[in-house]
Amino acid sequence: MTYKHKVRAAEVLVAGAGSGMIKSTDQMLSFWGGYDPATGVVLDHRHPLRGECLAGNVLVLPKGKGSSTGSAVLVDALVAGNAPSAILMKEPDEIISLGVVVFEEFYERAIPVIVLGDDDFTMALRSSYADINPDGTVILHESAN
Repeated sequence: MTYKHKVRAAEVLVAGAGSGMIKSTDQMLSFWGGYDPATGVVLDHRHPLRGECLAGNVLVLPKGKGSSTGSAVLVDALVAGNAPSAILMKEPDEIISLGVVVFEEFYERAIPVIVLGDDDFTMALRSSYADINPDGTVILHESAN
């Protein structure tokens, strides 16, 4: 049995539609040096998502970490088709948002980048699938155990 939880974004940083299986972490992730844009795989050997492919999945994380070069890495992943289908965060992140905005400017497509409230972020961490609408509505699907 699957339960659905509908939430409104606390803040839509980049509007767009996306859906997919959730890959979640309660730790920040640096796209620069921690993510391979050619494969979509997390490279950071200290990160709990190490070895996971984020391509086509909804990434749930508190916020990004690290260098502003992470924006360029995210653009490369988007161009290659190896980026997450959406990014849900607990706090705004300018580096992640900038990468998606640059991609949107050049390619006229975007993935949603959404900030959730504390309770909704906690629920997203536990959920297995998400649908994100351009208006900032997020539908979280959680499988019952």
